Amino acid sequence: MPRPISRHEYACPWRRTTRPPAEVSNLMRMSTPEMPGAAGHPYFIRGRQEGRGNRGGMRLGKIYGIEIIVNSSWLFIFALVVWALASGFVPFRTSGLSPAARGTLAVVTALLFFGSVLAHELAHSLLARSRGVPVSSITLFIFGGVSHLEAEPSNAPGEAWIAFVGPLTSLILAGVFFAAGRGAGPQHPVGAGLEYLATANLMLGVFNLLPASPLDGGRVLHALLWRWTGDRLRATRVAGLIGRIFAWVIIGIGISTTLATGLAGGLWLMFVGWYLLQAGAAETMGAEVTHVLGGLHASDLMLPPAAIIQADATVEGAYEEVVRFGGRALPVMLGERLLGLLSMRDLERLGETPRDRAYATSIMTKLEALERAAPNDDAVAVVRRLAQGGYHQVPVVDSADRLLGLVTRESVLRRIAAAR
Repeated sequence: MPRPISRHEYACPWRRTTRPPAEVSNLMRMSTPEMPGAAGHPYFIRGRQEGRGNRGGMRLGKIYGIEIIVNSSWLFIFALVVWALASGFVPFRTSGLSPAARGTLAVVTALLFFGSVLAHELAHSLLARSRGVPVSSITLFIFGGVSHLEAEPSNAPGEAWIAFVGPLTSLILAGVFFAAGRGAGPQHPVGAGLEYLATANLMLGVFNLLPASPLDGGRVLHALLWRWTGDRLRATRVAGLIGRIFAWVIIGIGISTTLATGLAGGLWLMFVGWYLLQAGAAETMGAEVTHVLGGLHASDLMLPPAAIIQADATVEGAYEEVVRFGGRALPVMLGERLLGLLSMRDLERLGETPRDRAYATSIMTKLEALERAAPNDDAVAVVRRLAQGGYHQVPVVDSADRLLGLVTRESVLRRIAAAR
């Protein structure tokens, strides 16, 4: 069975936020207190997110060969948690500590909490890797954490264990922090901070066990349905439906909370519910697309180019062709051989040189720099490269660099629509 278009990603804000088919979604779009944070804590989401958007950020280093990335949105939520602990957490505020000491304790507590989120993600990633699933990185962002798995687990038990180990880790950490807090004394600021961490990890673990895709519990449910029915796609559809129901329930609770109390936590719950709706829909779409494209090759998706530009064409003539066909990139050819692609971005790099004195070959993106496919390449892999790379088309060429066609977003969506 071909690999799904989307990368499997276990996220930790709630569970494994899987925006898997972020790849497919991208194709669509481009052709889309006492306890600060208690119930509505941003890091109680956990899921699988996809990727490119959340992949950017500051690289902290590697743990067991897995790159750790902090997205800029994480800095905002980290500052918010520190502020809430320092100013709103009663045991800290009434401890008699100086503002500097209180702030330091809040920072350490927040770092330990986010370390717990990272531990949750590492549990997913390390178990996945032990089962033969490559893991590229972990990203911490506004919703928590995302483990970027490069493939789907090959069987239902593997998927269930990879999903379950994250919440299990959080629950174990909750017990450790609770015991440490009791040892330090709940009346002591340090003990209170440790008990805060125990409660936070307990909520993180329990929330992520909700049987709603794309939370970890939804992944476990998906694995059980897959094992029971033997049909992975059907399991994804059912788990996705249950996930949407839970998402709407969360949105409803958020609306009720906002209307009743006016607290910002209600707004956050609504946003979280919306986020889960989007992630669940993307995951289901990714499974559908993988099902449609399974067994197909690049040659089944390609279309002939709208037009071609000859190697001896001037930039002026090439520009007219590109504009005439809606600004899309066009292949530059020498006979049947593909030399490269010429896009509006290439044309903008010309500078002051007159267009009638420069050749298209001087500014085109050369074939060696292009993402390209062979006619027998797996269709799912080609679409993954198309989406993850942000390309508008992938040329299909033979061993002699002869252009056979182009796999474009349009051609992929057309094939998907025809199969429905």
